[in-house]
Amino acid sequence: MNIIERQQKKISPLFPQETLQFIPGLWVNGKYVWLQDCKEKVLHNEEIIIKVKEEQLHSKIRYSSVYISNHSKEMKEIHVLAMHYYPIVIQDNLAFVSPVDKRIFHHANNNIYLVNGEHNGVGMKEYTAMPQWKVFTDQIWNSLHKGSLNYLPMAKTPASSIFSIKMSLDPQENGKMNTWTITGSNKNELLSLEQALLKQAE
Repeated sequence: MNIIERQQKKISPLFPQETLQFIPGLWVNGKYVWLQDCKEKVLHNEEIIIKVKEEQLHSKIRYSSVYISNHSKEMKEIHVLAMHYYPIVIQDNLAFVSPVDKRIFHHANNNIYLVNGEHNGVGMKEYTAMPQWKVFTDQIWNSLHKGSLNYLPMAKTPASSIFSIKMSLDPQENGKMNTWTITGSNKNELLSLEQALLKQAE
């Protein structure tokens, strides 16, 4: 059976509260913005448009694409941000980054969640885990001016993770960053599902 078979009809609502939630963001020229309650945002000063498309590819796989359009007349160095968090406050809520695996893992409600992302085949290289109350503050940054995240390897309840992917867009150029969340009961299951997802995406 094809594990990426669409199962949208079986899942309602698309992303229930009892799962990891995704909030995209963008850093550009020393400023950043989060798309908390919307799927599209126009940054008028930078002449950039952000659009987000989310899909449930499988009962255990949530896939999101963030599209960036540079409508200005100059090249833009941007960092696409991806925040993930478990919305229900429970005791066994943990987020940690694994430099060895180059992935982020969340543990919540007896489930393990794998978080990963890529742009043009290049995976995430900068990530952090921190308490949820810090994620909408400047405390996430090691250098806001450079757009570098403040690295923390682990966070406990309520825990969030953030990763950043760099993108250079020429005038009138579009870019896309993909991120996915996979739910499972153990690490081997997560990596196996991810391998099948990436193989199908080739």
